[in-house]
Amino acid sequence: MSVLELKITLLDTKPSVYRTIHIEKIRSFYDLHVAIQLAFGWQNYHLYEFRINEDIIGENEFDGETDVLESSNILLSQKMIFEKQKCFYTYDFGDNWEHKIELVKFVEPKKTFYPQCVKGAKNAPPEDCGGVGGFEEFKAIMKDKKHPQHKEMKDWNDGLFDEDFFSLALVNQAFESFDATLKEFKEHDEDTM
Repeated sequence: MSVLELKITLLDTKPSVYRTIHIEKIRSFYDLHVAIQLAFGWQNYHLYEFRINEDIIGENEFDGETDVLESSNILLSQKMIFEKQKCFYTYDFGDNWEHKIELVKFVEPKKTFYPQCVKGAKNAPPEDCGGVGGFEEFKAIMKDKKHPQHKEMKDWNDGLFDEDFFSLALVNQAFESFDATLKEFKEHDEDTM
């Protein structure tokens, strides 16, 4: 069984927000969606899709009436097949968080847990902050203690926001219970459909 090294970059953020993860190629695109949620500290509140070549992979809520391939039925090994291959992931069609996912390389599995984060940079945007433009405005307000919305934003965010903060240990702590989180997310998704 080989493991994919994927670099997931949140597009249009400056400086760049990204995570590099190792994930088994036998995992589904739904599993990758959950891994991205954990890696970026999001809560799976919104719809998502992957775009790879001509395919759209996501949640097919309309019982086959669309061309969306069901993410839990498509394995990474079926679509991510060569190094430097790219696909795109969009989360939250309102905020429109677009990510580029690059298959960096195939790696030999080790006796450890997967998925696993091996690298990353910068704090991810808080859920529902308004897309890239809203994120830039949010960061500016959080840096300026005299801004009239600073206290309101700080309360909304449950504290200050450090855009440079990234903790490999915290992401991997979340990944250590990946299968339990995966089950919770699936149950939540089924309840909301």
